[in-house]
Amino acid sequence: MIIDREKIKSLAAAQSSNGGYYMSAFVSTSSLENWRKNTPTFLNSAFTEMMKERDFSHEEKRSLEGDLERIRGVLSYDITPQTEGLAVFADQAGGVFERIELPVRFEDRLVVGKSPYLRPLLCVLSLFEPFVVAQVSKDDSHLYLVDELRVVRSEDFTGPYLKSSNQETGEVPVKEYYAANRQESLIDQHHKEVAAAIDKMIEELGIHWVVLNGNHDIVSGFRRALSQRVAARVVGEFPLDATASIKQTISRAREAMKAGRAHGRQALAERIRESLGAGGRGVAGFSDTAGALFRGQVQRLLVDQEYRPSGFRCVECDFVSLTQSDPCPVCGGGMLPVEDAAGEAMRVAVRQGTYVEIGEDIPALKELGEIAGLLRYG
Repeated sequence: MIIDREKIKSLAAAQSSNGGYYMSAFVSTSSLENWRKNTPTFLNSAFTEMMKERDFSHEEKRSLEGDLERIRGVLSYDITPQTEGLAVFADQAGGVFERIELPVRFEDRLVVGKSPYLRPLLCVLSLFEPFVVAQVSKDDSHLYLVDELRVVRSEDFTGPYLKSSNQETGEVPVKEYYAANRQESLIDQHHKEVAAAIDKMIEELGIHWVVLNGNHDIVSGFRRALSQRVAARVVGEFPLDATASIKQTISRAREAMKAGRAHGRQALAERIRESLGAGGRGVAGFSDTAGALFRGQVQRLLVDQEYRPSGFRCVECDFVSLTQSDPCPVCGGGMLPVEDAAGEAMRVAVRQGTYVEIGEDIPALKELGEIAGLLRYG
């Protein structure tokens, strides 16, 4: 169940056609809750409140009622046993309907806008991003591709060995170490093979993070075989436990991944803070960060998970602002209110291919105004 980044990017670029709106619904489907009974009540209540608060035309209301009906229909579908949350995106006017099942609960929410509301999905991606675990030794190593739930792919690598022939039983593979003066070169050869496989996995699947597992001295030697691209994606390391099951190993890898990513986000905030000013690569605060995003200058966007200011967005050019200005100061298009301006900025970032980081309890990010970016160039 690897989260499809290309699907999220496609949703980020979507705009409602024919003057309509996207309806985005997020619901918890936990077995601990009677969600099939409670969710329709929530959806109906949220929709009724929305119709009171916003000035939709008669045709727009009819189209949105159609979207709501289709979303309610999804609640009767079968879902996988691992599913804890369901995201649905509907645009009846544009003939679009997408559903995504995920292994984490969502806070029940109904949002209507000119584009899909993606922040909850990006939060899940931040928590459960797929990664590679490289369990390395001198001559017997393993790669595990881990998604939100489990190992979805594994590869085994065995170092060079000789075959000896037994006349009674036939040819039997027997691992034999070469002369001592060749062992180091054979270890290097084995590590290069494993490192190349990680590189290929990153190239094929777009995996961003790698966790290393093994004896520290061996892992240190293995790091020398990594390409620059792979080395930059290593976020953690933990010692090998020969008695651990694969499930236990992956659990410890997740802990190392979580700690490494938290440290990385903190380091990113500090780097942005140190890079502020003319000629620097840092930008901070909503207005400056949104402006840099609009110009396509942001390489990595960092947003506090609790930062959700209301604001406005242009229906034509995606300009986002915290202050009302109609028409759009950039292109003259119409400006519409949005519940979560930071969420809109995140959607624009995903559409551009900017990497989005969601931080939690980062003092440096608070100082930066709860939203900041590292620019592609100074």
